[in-house]
Amino acid sequence: MSQTSVKLRITAPAELFVSGRGFYQLEESALYVQIARPSTDSRFFSYLEAPDLRLDFDRAGRLLFIEVCAGRHTWQVDEQLTVPTSLGYADIRWLDFRSQIPPPSLSTSRDRTTLCIRFGDRPISHSYAIADTVIVQTTEDSCLARIIITDIKDDLAGQDIAAFRKANRPDNASDRKFDINPCD
Repeated sequence: MSQTSVKLRITAPAELFVSGRGFYQLEESALYVQIARPSTDSRFFSYLEAPDLRLDFDRAGRLLFIEVCAGRHTWQVDEQLTVPTSLGYADIRWLDFRSQIPPPSLSTSRDRTTLCIRFGDRPISHSYAIADTVIVQTTEDSCLARIIITDIKDDLAGQDIAAFRKANRPDNASDRKFDINPCD
């Protein structure tokens, strides 16, 4: 089943700020964005997908992983792309899943370290940091408008994403350092 918009539930955050990072896999020409939840019950449960995009969620509807299979050579460079500086922090739960969504547009900064995944052209009402380098922008009626991934790191053979996952395992949570400013 295909749907035209993705409905979200937005509340005040109830847990520590979450680590998240985008890793561009050079040999696969794909972007993997890992969002590391501090709890051990955050396992894959469901998804939303479009051609070249997949969003994975846990049982509670929290975003765990983003996969963009369109190589960055296909991302449209947008000289006007800016990262919002006024961000709220929120616990965002996806209310829609296990369905197809329309293909988003992908735009990037000139240096290709920032990607904007745009879901239509509706006006943006709010911007929320949901992880270190992941921003969700919503419409006035709490629908998904954009996901912005900043500070994308080139990764060869999955070495950096593997190190990120290891460092962010729940059993390593007490050793983790949280960077709460996603715009640096």
